[in-house]
Amino acid sequence: MSKTTYYSQKALFTIGNISFLTVQRPQGHHISFSEGRTQHSFIYTFSGSMCYSFIDPATHNIHAAAGEFVFIPSGTKHTSTYLDSDNEVGIAQFDLIDGELPHYLTAPTRIEIDQAEEIFSSYRTDLDAGAGNHPMYHLYRMYELLWHISKQVQKVPYKYKKLQSALKEMNLHYADHRKIVYYADLSGMSEPGFRRLFTEYTGLSPIEYRNRIRLQEAKKLLRSGEYRVDEAAEAVGFTNLSFFCRSYKQLLGHSPGKDT
Repeated sequence: MSKTTYYSQKALFTIGNISFLTVQRPQGHHISFSEGRTQHSFIYTFSGSMCYSFIDPATHNIHAAAGEFVFIPSGTKHTSTYLDSDNEVGIAQFDLIDGELPHYLTAPTRIEIDQAEEIFSSYRTDLDAGAGNHPMYHLYRMYELLWHISKQVQKVPYKYKKLQSALKEMNLHYADHRKIVYYADLSGMSEPGFRRLFTEYTGLSPIEYRNRIRLQEAKKLLRSGEYRVDEAAEAVGFTNLSFFCRSYKQLLGHSPGKDT
């Protein structure tokens, strides 16, 4: 039996139950979410300004002026306060259906992307015109927003720019059996220098980073029901099945067989 694997960068999560609403409130109005919001929420300030204060003392208050927006994960206990005389916000909400949200969406945060005003303003305009009757519209808008956020987050600081070619190669061709010197050459660096800078940037050695991608991809293959454990291990680049199983359990907390 032969199978072909096509390499691509795949989303690690899926979303659903998307909704959008606009809210207008007077100065001083506040809402306490004592149990947290029921859905993950992007909140854009069309006019006025907002303050989001959190019960967890380790989470700093977030202020959002007109044109700014924040992300608040579901279950985050907080109070929303409308600060000006004329306040209007747009709230785009969703449920996580499968997978895990990326690290930059696991805590309350103010987000800066150039496309925020266009996305939220057109969202409001289109819904007023009746586009909200089609569920695919909500998916399109929310994934558009998430895509722009991911592009902004993935911008590599100048110090680490030289790692971009190696990171792209690892993410696209994680099953290849390349030696570290190959990635160092792509980056125009010596191998020791590459290892140091890579670990500084990712928090993982190059091998650990590539293996983590392999294991995450193996999980998807196993959950598809199309692959046995040994087939999934081979498809993502592991040649030692025992090592694959140990690594899988260490990262994901259970044996690969539980995902078949």
